Amino acid sequence: MMNDISFSDALALLAITAVIAHALYLHLRPRRRRRRSHQGREQFSHWEGKATPRLRAVPDSAPLPPPPAPDLRDPAQQLHAIARVTFEPTPLLNRQEARLLPLLESITRDLRTGHRVMAQTSLGELIRPKPDSATEADRSAAFASINAKRLDFAIIDRGGRLAVAVEYQGEGHHQGNAFLRDAIKREVLRRAGIPLIEVEPDFDAAHLRRRLTGHLAPPQGASVTPLDSRRS
Repeated sequence: MMNDISFSDALALLAITAVIAHALYLHLRPRRRRRRSHQGREQFSHWEGKATPRLRAVPDSAPLPPPPAPDLRDPAQQLHAIARVTFEPTPLLNRQEARLLPLLESITRDLRTGHRVMAQTSLGELIRPKPDSATEADRSAAFASINAKRLDFAIIDRGGRLAVAVEYQGEGHHQGNAFLRDAIKREVLRRAGIPLIEVEPDFDAAHLRRRLTGHLAPPQGASVTPLDSRRS
């Protein structure tokens, strides 16, 4: 009988203990969850479990970093750059060059040889290194040296080939490094066998007609012909 009572008492005591423990667990569980959630937001990111740096407020006056420079080799970025500005026409020739153009056109038209006058044409569109000249690297370097340079006037034949180059030596040809640019043009035209006529501001129209007519006759050797009113 005594053993039965002790066993019953033990079961009752165990049941009471379980009830008390469960009640304490239910009481403490919400507080524990809130503390863990607060610590998790402050110390860990919930997707990596790594510490999340605290962000500092940026004052309104802080300068923004400059945007990266566009890669203008990409046509899409070229279009984006163009879309940001507006454009306007600009004269192809200055006033003195515009005065010379009709005279050159008149001379070539009167010759009736099929020659045409082009203005401000890239040398790279008219002259290129010969394929068997020097090395490929030398040819690339030589072409890059002339490609962006322009002739004031290019007189081309019926086949579209450069026949005579005409440079107007106005005030701009005596400023900065213009002398070196002119020297490069002279040398490449000489090596290509193309005549060059250099026209001074006080040129004589009749003399220019004679010189140009002489060059547009059967091909002759390349020459540089300074032209002004004092030459006969």
